[in-house]
Amino acid sequence: MLGEILKEKREELGVDLKEVAHTLRIQYEYLKALENNDFKKLPPDVYTRAYIREYARFLTIDPAILLDEYTKQQKGTNTAIQTEAPPAEKRPPYPLKIFFVPFSMIIIVILIIYFPRMGPVKKTEELPIAGNPPPVHEEAQVPPFHAGSGSKPNMLTVNAVETTWLRIEMEGGMSEEVLMKPGETKQWTSTNGFSIKVGNAGGVRLALNDRDMGIPGARGQVVKLTLP
Repeated sequence: MLGEILKEKREELGVDLKEVAHTLRIQYEYLKALENNDFKKLPPDVYTRAYIREYARFLTIDPAILLDEYTKQQKGTNTAIQTEAPPAEKRPPYPLKIFFVPFSMIIIVILIIYFPRMGPVKKTEELPIAGNPPPVHEEAQVPPFHAGSGSKPNMLTVNAVETTWLRIEMEGGMSEEVLMKPGETKQWTSTNGFSIKVGNAGGVRLALNDRDMGIPGARGQVVKLTLP
């Protein structure tokens, strides 16, 4: 299982778990929960997968193998939960049709009595008072953001203020996943723009073509963005 693979490889290298937590800047409790297969104590799935990937690289293990094992164990846990019998459905003491038939009759009677008395509704227009011009309704217009000409590539700059996982998709189907730590700065360029998924929206500040886009969301919130 996942936890046994991690623990066995770590002990084989002779590394203390607290030392691993300090090196990777991952909480000791999360690494301990991974080695104990205690997934209930782990953060949301997107963070857990990023931690597994970082831990695997530290132990020189193929991350794909551990992520596949994690997925299998997660499916097994979900299957066990779904096998529990659902609670018995409570049925009303009387059939609904007993109430539905009289209610339908009331609606029909109201329609027969009321609608013949209704006449056509004429729409009247308000005329302006002599000497006064008609009122003008203005809508607030927000100027669109122009990232630049199509021939000039867009440059995305990401500054991390907290540990944050990101997935960046660019033109030609290219994509990159990164786990950024506080104080790190990364840049990407793309002619057609970017599709971004942020695991901790309050942990990064974005800039497009040197224009500050601010912090995209709240701390711990997962958001998807398309820029520009």
